[in-house]
Amino acid sequence: MDTTVYAGTRPMKRKRRTPARTMSKATSRIVYAKWIVAVALVIAFSVITEVVNNPDFAIFFAMCVGLIALFHKGFSIRRYGRNLISGWKFWALTALSVALMFGAEQLKTYLLWTVFSGKNVDIIQLCWKESYLVVAFYAVTMIVIVPLAENLFLRKGMLACNNRLILAVMVIVSLLVRGLFYAHGIVGIISYAVAALPLTVIFLKTRNIYITLTAQIIISAYLVIPDIVYDVARLMLR
Repeated sequence: MDTTVYAGTRPMKRKRRTPARTMSKATSRIVYAKWIVAVALVIAFSVITEVVNNPDFAIFFAMCVGLIALFHKGFSIRRYGRNLISGWKFWALTALSVALMFGAEQLKTYLLWTVFSGKNVDIIQLCWKESYLVVAFYAVTMIVIVPLAENLFLRKGMLACNNRLILAVMVIVSLLVRGLFYAHGIVGIISYAVAALPLTVIFLKTRNIYITLTAQIIISAYLVIPDIVYDVARLMLR
């Protein structure tokens, strides 16, 4: 059908407008598909690390990168930069988050190696080939990629609702899913969930992903850098 309207000597095309309902349905389908893929990534990671002997670290990296790709719209480098220079309040809340997370990490360590010492807590063990490149890859993944994936998916994504009842359920789910990133056993999952609880509380109070992201990067660097230094020294002495 010809939709050309002739006004004078210049032909003009009528603009077709997409109905609001159609756009809404399309958006909903995209959102549902995104969450289905995200859940599939977590399940696939858990199944592979349970079934495969000596699973490679690249599997963990792939899951985290996949989650970042799915929820990347929740992060802006420009906004992050603005937060970093926004003033004392941002850094005060970040320092509080770091302190609380450090305490939670100590509690996790106490639970795993003291309270449940000698019991199989089924922590996921990932393997890699030792080289300078792989050590650098591990450092970037644990210090930057993992915190970004956790904050975008577990906090910004899963805790976006306003209904209090649903939000309470999603808080529990997000903490347990975080535990699945690192363990299969109930004790291990709960221990890693406890370690993430302070960041979840801070995010719910501030709704600022950049505070919790910065705090997690700082804590991750504190935990990972000593191991990186040790691995590099060991490679140099070979």
